[in-house]
Amino acid sequence: MVRKAAFIVAIALLALTAACSSSSSPTSAAAGVTAAAAAATTCPTANTTSFAKTRFVANAALAGGAFQRYIYTPAREGKFGKGASGRATALVKAAAAGALAVNRLDAAKSDAQANPTLCKLIVTPLDDLTTSITGLVTKSKTGDISSTDVNGVSSQLANFRSAATQGGAAFTDNTHVSV
Repeated sequence: MVRKAAFIVAIALLALTAACSSSSSPTSAAAGVTAAAAAATTCPTANTTSFAKTRFVANAALAGGAFQRYIYTPAREGKFGKGASGRATALVKAAAAGALAVNRLDAAKSDAQANPTLCKLIVTPLDDLTTSITGLVTKSKTGDISSTDVNGVSSQLANFRSAATQGGAAFTDNTHVSV
C-alpha cells in the first residue's frame, strides 16, 4: 500500500514538473523553425555568461546521461513492456529522468544562447530533443513507452551531440546520475 501511494505521489510530482517545463518548448516543427530563426537573429557576438560552453557541456551531459541510463537502457532491456519485472519502478525512474533531462536541456539552451557559436548551431536540435523527451515523459506516465520511441529520441540525442561537437562543446553522457 505504501509503495502504491509513493508511486502515485511520484507520478503526480512528475506531471507537475513536466507541465511546468514543457510550456516553453515548441509543439510543432514550425514552432521549432520559428524558435531557431528567432534565436539566430538574437545570438550574441560575445559570451554573455561566464563559462557558457562549460555550463552547456555539464547540463547537456547530465541530460544525456539521465536519458541513456534510465530510459534508453531499460527500453533495450525490455523493462517497459507489459508484465516485465520491475516495470512500475522503471517507468517512475524514466519519468523522473525525463523530467530531469528536460530541465537540464532548458538550462543548456540558455547556456547555448549565451555563446555566439553554440547559439547558431544548437537551438534547433536542442528544441527537437526537448520536445521528444517531453513526449517520452508523457508516455511513461501511461506506460506506453516503446523501443521505437526511445530509438527515435536516441538518434535525436546523437544529432544534438554532433551539433554540440561542431560548435566546440563536445560532451559524453554522464551516466552516473542517480534518480
